[in-house]
Amino acid sequence: MKKYIYIIALIALPLLFSSCLKDGLDEVEYSTECEITSIAFEHRWAIESDIEGIYTLYFKELSANYSIDSENQTITVDITVPGTDNTFTQEERNKVTLSSLACSFFVSHAASVTPLDGAPKLGTLGDYSAKSFRYRVTSASGIYKDWELQINSFNK
Repeated sequence: MKKYIYIIALIALPLLFSSCLKDGLDEVEYSTECEITSIAFEHRWAIESDIEGIYTLYFKELSANYSIDSENQTITVDITVPGTDNTFTQEERNKVTLSSLACSFFVSHAASVTPLDGAPKLGTLGDYSAKSFRYRVTSASGIYKDWELQINSFNK
């Protein structure tokens, strides 16, 4: 009897996970937008716990006062290191430099970003001490714009 139940279950299972909706769906065009809408920088560091080899990773968002010029595809930013707190000590604050920051862009829906000409990869620690970088933002439909990121100042 169990054998027949398993056979019926195997036959019924594909029917349960199939869709009845085959047509009548709206056609959606791929987005052509390739804009940068916001930018953020952060400092990252790790502190070893009492157990050898176990680290806790910390993140501190830096203040980024930026201006986005969509017509000329440029972003200018002034970065300020915030004050100390319980985990972000003065010792750690003194370690913050442009040569080891993580940067992230907020872009148009379904767009992707590619670093150009040796610019640091977004989302990972990178060297922003050169103060001028180029990134390509590609829309879902394949249209792209090349953006320039300019760091005007870095204030502690």
